[in-house]
Amino acid sequence: MTIKWNWGTKIFLVYTGFVVFMLGMVYLCTRQNYDLVSTDYYAQELKYQQVIDGKNNANQLGKAMTIAATDNGVAVQLPVAAVEGEGELHFYRPDNASYDFKVPVKGDGLVNIPANQLKTGKYTVKARYQYAGKPYYNEVIYYAP
Repeated sequence: MTIKWNWGTKIFLVYTGFVVFMLGMVYLCTRQNYDLVSTDYYAQELKYQQVIDGKNNANQLGKAMTIAATDNGVAVQLPVAAVEGEGELHFYRPDNASYDFKVPVKGDGLVNIPANQLKTGKYTVKARYQYAGKPYYNEVIYYAP
């Protein structure tokens, strides 16, 4: 039996090929992982003025937050002499939310992070703390080896 290659057969093959292609694309799209920057981004947007004020206060200090690799991890030093109350360091990983973690900051503003907590890649380190009754906010990008 031979297939006649008339216009009806060609339209059927093009249509079938298109359907197979679209089903393949739907399958690939459903397997894609979409991590949001934050699950409560609307609430954070309403409080963003606090971040702006914290950045302005941090800029007035004249010093920056420093991150340095050590033998057994990473040392983060805040630009203030002492943190009032409790502050927080948020290690934010843009490409994978499961690598995000938070560390409390107290006392002199020096925090040591063990190397096993950091995965290789880019982190945005966000620091929120208070000093002399003012809120502060610093943000630094760190590439973990």
